[in-house]
Amino acid sequence: MDEQITVDYIALGSKLKQKRLALGMTQERVAEKLDLSESFYSRIERGDRVLSVDSLVKISRFYDMSLDYLLLDSCGGNDRLAVEIDAVFRDKSPQQSALLLNLLKVQSENIDRLQGT
Repeated sequence: MDEQITVDYIALGSKLKQKRLALGMTQERVAEKLDLSESFYSRIERGDRVLSVDSLVKISRFYDMSLDYLLLDSCGGNDRLAVEIDAVFRDKSPQQSALLLNLLKVQSENIDRLQGT
C-alpha cells in the first residue's frame, strides 16, 4: 500500500476556475477574499502552484466544495466519472435530479440497442 499519489494541479485548478466563473467572480476578488495575492491565486488556477493543506482547506471552504471532490480525479483516481456526475447533479433539485437520472437511463438503453447488446 505504498502507492505514490500525485496531485494533478491542472485538473484541480480547472475545477476552481470553473467554480469561480460560475459565481461570476474575478481572480482578484477571490484572491482578496482568501487573503492571497492575485498572482498566487492565478497560478493555482493554472496548476502552476503546489498548495499547502491550509490553502486547500481555505479554498474548499470558500467555494463550499469538499476536499474529496477537489482532489478525487486530481489524484489520478479512477473515479473521475463519479466526480463529473456529482458536479452535474450538485445544484439540482430532487425533481431535476430524478429527471436527469431517467434521461441517463433512457440514453443508456438507446446505446445498448444501437450496439445490439
